[in-house]
Amino acid sequence: MKLLISLAIVFAIGLTACSSPPPVSYYQLAIPMPARPDRAEQVQPTRTLQLQPVRVANYLNGSGLVMQRSDVELLIASRHLWADALDQQLYRLLAEQLQARLPAFQLVRGHSAADRQLQLTIDRFHAQANGVAIISGYYTLGAGSEQTSHAFSYQQPLTADGYPALVSALSTGLQQLISELITDINQRDL
Repeated sequence: MKLLISLAIVFAIGLTACSSPPPVSYYQLAIPMPARPDRAEQVQPTRTLQLQPVRVANYLNGSGLVMQRSDVELLIASRHLWADALDQQLYRLLAEQLQARLPAFQLVRGHSAADRQLQLTIDRFHAQANGVAIISGYYTLGAGSEQTSHAFSYQQPLTADGYPALVSALSTGLQQLISELITDINQRDL
């Protein structure tokens, strides 16, 4: 009888251990910071750039990473989540990169007057079933009353299966987008 009760307890513990849900994983985008110039090479900002909050499509507003399974079906992960809200991560990385790579501009927030304004809108920021991460949307650059919008679309192959490879591919695509933005800002500033 004691043996039967012991086996029942061991069996119950085993079932409980097997039925526990897999752990939740959290991810953040990563873009390496450019090398900082020496103090002698540092430039004092002479112009201002107002960075508006980054806008993301509604389906990206949740905490789960997104996979596009077909032309009409999106799967939002419930156990693979962004560590921060996606729009906040994008804003923070964009601001860090702009400050480091555009030393002639001082970034300003809010609705203060600035020499240039930048608004980034992300429509797609997910994996596709064919093993490619896609980033698309548009950005608007403004100077005074003049504004120009530019659409963009980047596709970055995933180097492996899984969510870490997806986040790495999205980070690489975001780095390409930021380089395009910086080039555009510099060309308009000539």
